[in-house]
Amino acid sequence: MLRAKARAIVSFRSVKLSKVLGILLGVALAGPCGAQAPKQGDELRLVIVLTRHGVRTPLLTGEKLAALSSQPWPKWEADPGIQTPHGNLLVSLMGDYYRTRFTALGLLSGDPAQDGPAVYVRADNDQRTFETARILGKALVPQVDPEVHALDAGLPDPLFRPVQAHVGHPSRELAASAVLGRIGGDPSALERAYALQLGELKTVLYGAGGRPPEGSPFDQPISVAPGRGAYLVDFGGPLQGSLNATDALLLEYADGKPDPEVGWGRLDTKTLTDLLTLHQLFFDLSDRTFYLAQVSGSNLVAHVIDTLEQAALGLPVPGAVGPPEEKVVILAGHDSNIANVGGLLGLNWIIPGSQANPALPGGALVFELWRRTSGESQTYFVRASYVCQTLEQMRQATPLSIDRPPARAPIFIPGASGQGPTFDAPLNALLRQARKVIDPEFTTLEP
Repeated sequence: MLRAKARAIVSFRSVKLSKVLGILLGVALAGPCGAQAPKQGDELRLVIVLTRHGVRTPLLTGEKLAALSSQPWPKWEADPGIQTPHGNLLVSLMGDYYRTRFTALGLLSGDPAQDGPAVYVRADNDQRTFETARILGKALVPQVDPEVHALDAGLPDPLFRPVQAHVGHPSRELAASAVLGRIGGDPSALERAYALQLGELKTVLYGAGGRPPEGSPFDQPISVAPGRGAYLVDFGGPLQGSLNATDALLLEYADGKPDPEVGWGRLDTKTLTDLLTLHQLFFDLSDRTFYLAQVSGSNLVAHVIDTLEQAALGLPVPGAVGPPEEKVVILAGHDSNIANVGGLLGLNWIIPGSQANPALPGGALVFELWRRTSGESQTYFVRASYVCQTLEQMRQATPLSIDRPPARAPIFIPGASGQGPTFDAPLNALLRQARKVIDPEFTTLEP
């Protein structure tokens, strides 16, 4: 069924692209690609917030984490993978910031009765993603309980987990080759390239001079092989071990645990920032490698651009998330979703206190659709950015405002963006570029 939908969507989207380009080019302003800073007559029409869930408990059980260190890990009050109370608070602070900013820009009115129908909330069906979506929706429209659109629990969602949902037929052998091709076919090269960071991590996990026990991932070589089940590629040894360890350490820090419980008192902000290099390395290989990003990100990107196109046309577009009158669309997913979109579209960003292309708890890729009116002509352009609380803002649960905002990094979209500082991308250029890299085999007609 999905293959039939994929074939149908190729033909439909090709016709639709030709039509919409004609409409948009007909109203485009003359001059170089990309708008500059906001001008009089610019109007924000739609914002899509592709957000990661908030701070959660580690995905591994305490027993499995114990194999990664010489001392017991701190206990968490909830089961693995559950968003914590501190994580809920951080998401609400981000939601308050979004509401304040969108209201100041005129996108929302501040009247819940008016804004309620203009906010559409879509989430993966894990507890942490559903709660993130619910909290953001409630913050954007106070006094109104948001309707969170999600599949029933336990069903893999093609929008957020296309491999688990069996969208298309990816080649796991090709996926492993694509990763190996980025590291010269030699996984051990990573151990040499990241020896400093791996050494720092071992010091945190085992103490100064400590050594990993036999059987530990840090006592094995790095391996890259075709994946199984939900994973396109299987990673072994220190690469997988460093992801699991740095993820748990990041969560301890961001959740505001006492200093002695963060890396057994051996982890400060600088060291955590250094160790995030290993965290980002894993996602760079597993989710930003182009073929893997194409398999896992094509469906999400296709529905994002359908939603942008729908808002510009003011008419229903099959594949769009929500109806045409929406002004804010929340997509609550995972770090892998953000990495997939970044890898597929060639997006890069950095924020203070992190490494390149972070996908931190509560962080989001934000796509703003603007309309510029000049005389009788109109054109649409998109501004992309990555927005996230800094590590310190997370740890301290710092209230956010326009004067004290979260970190924001404007993003250049290759093949579409113009000159800075906000790297505006004409919508028609973004549509063309996105549809060059989307593989229709890995898309579905419905979002």
